[in-house]
Amino acid sequence: MSHTPEQTSEASLGLKRGDLVLDTATGRVGEVMDNRWNRYQLRPLGGGREWHANPLNLVSPRMNGPRCPECWRIKSAYYAASHEGDREAAARWTTEMGLHQRAAHP
Repeated sequence: MSHTPEQTSEASLGLKRGDLVLDTATGRVGEVMDNRWNRYQLRPLGGGREWHANPLNLVSPRMNGPRCPECWRIKSAYYAASHEGDREAAARWTTEMGLHQRAAHP
């Protein structure tokens, strides 16, 4: 039985609505909202403007082992600051990750 493009990409990654993923093309972490026409529609954690991502650029926490939501939130903020060239904010997020790692993942 042949697959439609959205079925093919969904089957290959195994992502479903609500999964958290890292979009390596943008450095942003998002929640899977939908999957159509070989693209995933992602929403930033905590809400915001959705974007479309190529499934080849997505990394699932299930592929790399479990990660806590707070780690993803901090990492997403770090990547956003780095992408925008805000070195001061990126440094603050690096410190925040260290504090979180010591407190939550000893």
